[in-house]
Amino acid sequence: MLNRFRRRFDAAVAARVDARVDARMGPRLAEERESIERAQRDYDARLGGTQADFSYLRSEFDRIAPQLAALEQRFEWLRSQLQIDELDPESALALAKQEHERARLRLELASHYEERLRRLESAES
Repeated sequence: MLNRFRRRFDAAVAARVDARVDARMGPRLAEERESIERAQRDYDARLGGTQADFSYLRSEFDRIAPQLAALEQRFEWLRSQLQIDELDPESALALAKQEHERARLRLELASHYEERLRRLESAES
């Protein structure tokens, strides 16, 4: 209710003040208003064009992003391959042991998963 009263009061004051200012300022104020409206229309037109450009750029980014991610992955793989070629024997041995440990862990996880499935299947029977 207070907001409704405030809006009505603001509208009444604005109308009275605008009427008095219009009477005194007359043509000069009309020219300024027209200038402001012209600038607002120009701004809105430019903003609309910018928003269209942004939409196009966003769609292009969404299209290119997966390809860029795949290229980054390939470059990283190539970089790791080049590092392997430059390794000395001790570093190569350490790298081979790490890779062997990773493979062993993956196989161990797979065997645990298969064992769990076997137990679930036997429990259902």
